[in-house]
Amino acid sequence: MIHVLTLTYLQPRETVTAHLPEHKAWLRDHSDRGRILLSGPRPDGGAVIVTADLDEATVRELIESDPWHKLGIASYDRVAFEGKNASPGVVTAAVPDDSVLLVNVATTEDAPATVDALAGAVEHVAATADGFRGSRLLTSVNGDAVINLAAWTDEKRFNAIFDDPGFTGRYQEFAKTVTGAKYRLYRTSRVISPNR
Repeated sequence: MIHVLTLTYLQPRETVTAHLPEHKAWLRDHSDRGRILLSGPRPDGGAVIVTADLDEATVRELIESDPWHKLGIASYDRVAFEGKNASPGVVTAAVPDDSVLLVNVATTEDAPATVDALAGAVEHVAATADGFRGSRLLTSVNGDAVINLAAWTDEKRFNAIFDDPGFTGRYQEFAKTVTGAKYRLYRTSRVISPNR
């Protein structure tokens, strides 16, 4: 389950600020371990933390290890939900699993045509392929390359799209718009979060 943790300050602002370095170190440690996806202050005071897909025992341990919790500086409210949909590139597993990220880099002289052709192939996959979690199409700032960043549950399901003539025909149309293309599948090997 994904957990949205709402922190409410129980101490004066000066106390919160005095213990901010320890709290930030705790946030970074758990972000680097893949347990925390997002965190930040609320404009009206307090803070919000969004966790990765964690079980109940792990999220309890996470909360109890926060220096602000230990010192009675902040209380935690929690809402959990099943994270079925995530934007491509967002990895919700706290530890490595079978999921893969596709990075397909294509060079082109006509980025809009390449994006349109690639979108046609990806939209077909989105409607038909088991294991597809979503895609983000990126165009380079100078317009000479297009990247497809796509999330898949596993390598086997990704490879199955090449047995689908509906996909391969659309992918061939995409290939006609590029001067070169290469793809690779990736898994997370390390997470490094901001240290500031």
